[in-house]
Order: sequence, then structure tokens, then C-alpha cells
Amino acid sequence: MHLKKVIRQTLFILSLAAAGSVSLGAEEPETPVYKLDDYVFVSTRTPLSTARLSPSVTAITDLDIDQWQDASLSEAIARTPGMVLWSNGSRGSVTSLSTRGTESNHTGFFLDGRRLNPGFGNQYDLGFLPLNNLESVEVQRGASTVNFGSSGIGGVINARLKSALGQKRPEASLFLEGGSNDYRKAGVDFALGTEAVGLSLSASTTQTDNERHNDSFEQLSLLSRLDWKLADSVYLELIGSAFDTMKELPGSTTGPTPFDNQDTTSWLLSPGIRYLTDDLSVHLFYSRSERTADIFEVNSAFDFGVFPALYLGDFPISNEIDVLTDEMDLQIDYSLSDNVLLTGGVVYRNDDVRNTNINTASPLAPPAPYGESFQQWGSFALLSWQLSDRFEVRAGIRHDDYSDYDDEVTGNATFIINLEELNATVFAKLANSYAPPGPVDLAYDSDQSTPLNAEESVSYEIGFRQSLLQDELTYSLVLFRNEIDDLLSFEPTTFDTFNIEEAVTQGAEISVKYQASKKLDLGLGYTYLVAESDRLNDPRTGGFVADPARDVPLARRPEHLLQLSAFYHCTDNFSAGVQAIGQFEREDIDPETFLQVPAEDFFVVRLVADWAIDENWSLYAKIENLLDEEYASAAGYPALGRAGYLGLKFTY
Repeated sequence: MHLKKVIRQTLFILSLAAAGSVSLGAEEPETPVYKLDDYVFVSTRTPLSTARLSPSVTAITDLDIDQWQDASLSEAIARTPGMVLWSNGSRGSVTSLSTRGTESNHTGFFLDGRRLNPGFGNQYDLGFLPLNNLESVEVQRGASTVNFGSSGIGGVINARLKSALGQKRPEASLFLEGGSNDYRKAGVDFALGTEAVGLSLSASTTQTDNERHNDSFEQLSLLSRLDWKLADSVYLELIGSAFDTMKELPGSTTGPTPFDNQDTTSWLLSPGIRYLTDDLSVHLFYSRSERTADIFEVNSAFDFGVFPALYLGDFPISNEIDVLTDEMDLQIDYSLSDNVLLTGGVVYRNDDVRNTNINTASPLAPPAPYGESFQQWGSFALLSWQLSDRFEVRAGIRHDDYSDYDDEVTGNATFIINLEELNATVFAKLANSYAPPGPVDLAYDSDQSTPLNAEESVSYEIGFRQSLLQDELTYSLVLFRNEIDDLLSFEPTTFDTFNIEEAVTQGAEISVKYQASKKLDLGLGYTYLVAESDRLNDPRTGGFVADPARDVPLARRPEHLLQLSAFYHCTDNFSAGVQAIGQFEREDIDPETFLQVPAEDFFVVRLVADWAIDENWSLYAKIENLLDEEYASAAGYPALGRAGYLGLKFTY
């Protein structure tokens, strides 16, 4: 994409906002300024006010989600700097996330502190979690192993469910949506509470055909939270989620798969108990989750005993993948004084993994089952010490004992300087992380002569945040560097997982939020990213001979990530917004040759609007890919073209 085209499209976005401001310039009653939740948990596993957050932490509230009509977790976090997403196709396809250039399995996903089941690929599917019953989504970019365990090399995302405990009156809403590609969605949200008991629940169903042949998607989902106050300081909780999805798998444009499909079910059930006083908090929960995938494929068979290989025909083949996870978590927070908080905890996790056939590429060969169990014990301690109004220190240490790998000790240290005279804050953080290979890495390690090592990393970051114009303008800048040893990679031509010698991801994140008027909010995010690795076999060249190369760009990491938004509160009853995301200067894996090649840039625009008809009924609409950009965030898997959606919601 040429720079001139990007500039024209950027000006188009801003002109929409300006046009709304001019055409609706008549004075309207002031729209309340949106206010974030006053605390988050993801940064320290304890409530932390937003004023004390690093610029590397972003809190996305339910009002953000409603305002931008986000339909999935990927849409909610796509506006966050440093978060690069790509998808193997259209709605319902597997969506991967790279946080600051790290791998997709380097970001941990949690629901109220419970680890969400990442499945066989050790990568949680962002399309599974609906957003209807969420209070917020908390995003922490940067090493998070000390707080959350081995999946935190890149960062952590914690979704918080709504609690109805203490709610004054029942709340309920029903919604219906329809749109392009025979898209249909319906759902219900319900919350009922008293001072002693609270229940929130959300259920929804989604269906769409998408654009390609054999590309339909269906999903049923349920999210719920139950809170029960047993006494003044004792609370019981029960977290539950369940999903059932059916996704047809069209394959890449160069290798279509007209018959393949996958049916996935996933559930989580987690009871917990909390004891809470002014100085002490004790939280204990048990979580059990399961993710099962039934996959049907039609693959070609060949006789490699002759040259050239003889094609034998296409044959159906299927396999079932099941991952069952048990987790126990105990956390104790104790206030040593008004300025010192000490947090400690113990975690146990067990994963039972089963795959009935990891050799689906050879349909006439006997099934090659895989099964294994992995255990992990972890203990951690965190200290938050506010030495003065100007200076604060946070430090942590963690010890993990893995059943299949060595023990490991990780640590982090964060320093915060509050420059009150400038209404600004400076942050600095140093941390190391550790992650052993996951089931998919071990199962597809065809070369047993090169055993897999755990990935280890050291990360550095420094950030600055300042508010100006009576807090109407807030901006932040973060410089980061992540040094990863033994990064895991996969060679598709030989089905071999191996360790890369070293990888480095580094760059800068800029975020700007500006309340231009009582009605108009503007946002800008920009990430400059350099993500490179040293490779024994250069993915940019062919052949099986070792071809060492240094500073090879990691695939699908754009050097420039641009995020723009403008939201206009036209009247008390009508609002509209436009946002755009662009990725520039990146490389990808060619789906036909498997070589790493330059990939096309893309710049995608989205338009949303909402009309509150009365206090109960609202009508909303959105247009995805407004400029009908032809692009593929993952080579060979084109995204949808321009698509429109309309919804009706009743709230009581």
C-alpha cells in the first residue's frame, strides 16, 4: 500500500468526525465524560488504581465494548498498542495474537484469574470468549511470568466478569443482530442481586456463512458468575463458562479444503472462597476446564517408495483432541502498613493431553496417538511499597517446579516516579520469564536428536505518561526490549519443532487520547516494532541444507502498527464512531512454497452507530471493512470484504 493511499484514508476518517461535528453543531446537553474503572487486577494480582498503572497496562471496560460493538475478544484488544493480530480467514477462524512481537502462545488468557484452557496448541482461541457479561478486559504487555506463570513471556489478558452482588434491582437485556453473509446472532444478559447473593449470566448464539465455500461458523456460548456473602468477611464465588462451536475449514486459497470441519467444545467451572478484611485478603479457588476438538479432514495419500511420488487419491481422516486441566490457586494479601502490601501465593496445575492421531497428513498410515500429562507447582511473592507520594517500588519473585523440565526462578522489579508538578509519571521495569515446550511442540518434534529446550527471556521497558489540558489530553510513550533464548519454531516441510538460537523484539509504543470537545473523543495508537531471530535454516530460502542466517524478521510482525479512532456523541440518543487499523512493512509465510516473503500492507476502517430509541429500546449498526480493502492478515486466508450489520436491543 502506498503512503499516499494511507494518508487519504486517514483523512477520510478524520473528515467523518469533523463532518459530524459541523452538521450537528447545535448545542446539546453535555454527555457525561466516560470514566474507567478505578482499579485493575492484572498488573499486581491485587486491586490497583488506574493512576498507578504503567502505560503498558490497558483497561478496556464494558462501556468501551458496547460503544465499539465488539463481537469478540480480538476486536476488543485490537485498539491496544503493541497487540498484533492475524486470523486464518474470516469470522470463527483461529485468531492469533503477538504481544510486542512475541509468539502467539506467549500471552496468557485468564477469566477472573482462572487460566483459560489453551488447548493442544497451547494458544487460547480469541474467538471463544463472548463479551456480553464482562465488566472489563485488562491487558498487560510485557513479561508477566512472576504473577501468572509460564505463559507470560509476552503479556497477560485478564477478563473480569460482572458481579451482581449488592445490585439494587434486576437487570436484563435481549438482543438480535443480522447482516452480511447470512450473519445472525441472538443473546440474553441477566443480573440479579441482593446484599447477600448476586448472579450474572449471559447466553448467546451466532451463525454466519462468511464468503468462501465451506466457511460457515456456528457458536453457542454461556458465561456466568455467582457470588454469595456468607458473613461480613467471607464470600463464596462460582465462575462458569461453556462454548460449543462448529467451524468449516476452507483452507488457504492455494490449497482449498472443501470438506474439512472442526467441532470444538470448551467449558470451565471454578468455585472459590475469599476472606476479606481491611488488612488481610485470602483467596482460594479450584478450576477445572476441558477443551475437546473433533476434526474431520480429507487429505491426499502418496506412495513415496517411487520417484516421483505416486498420487494414490484423497481419503477421509479424523481425530479427536482433548485437553483437561485442573488448577488450584491460593493467594494471600497482607497490608504491612498503609504503604506496604505483601502478596504471596501457591499454584498447582495439571494438564492431561490426548490426541488420537497426530499423523493426519498421511491418511492411509496407521493412527499415531499422543498422550501425556504435565504438572506444575508454583509459588510467588510480590511486594508493593509506596515509599512516598513521589516514589513507589514493586518487586516479585517466583519459583516453579515442572514435571518434565527443570525448576526455574523468575523475578521482576518495577520503579514508579510520580512527577506531580508535571501531572506525569515515569515507569521502569526489568523482568525475566520462562516457558517449557507445550503439547503441540513435543508431539510434532520429528527430529528426536535435537531435544527441545524451554524458552527463557529477559525484558526491559521504560515508560512515560502525562495528562494535559485539565486531563482532556493524555499521552504515553513506552520503550521496550525482549531478549528470548531458545525461541521455539516449527518447520512445516519436515514437521519438526526446534529451538531458534535467539530472538529479540524491541520498539516503541505511543498512545494518545484526546477529548477534543464535550462530544468528540479522538484516539491514536502507534507501535514501532523490530522482531528478529537468528535461524539455523533461513525461512526466506528453500532447500533442506542448513542455511544459517541472523536478524531474520519474525513472520506477521509489522514494523509499523497504526490505530486511529474518533467517536462522536451527536445527541443524548445518537452516537457514531470510526476506527482504523493498519499494518505496514511485514513478512509472511507463502502458503504454497512455505518461504517467508514480503506481505502486503493493509489499512482497515470500521464504522459504528447507535440510536437509543427510548429508555428500553436501542438500534445499532456497524460496517466492517468500510473501504472494502482486499487483504489477508495471514497469507492465503483472505479477510471479509465490506460487510454491514444491524442490531436491536431491549434493556430492562
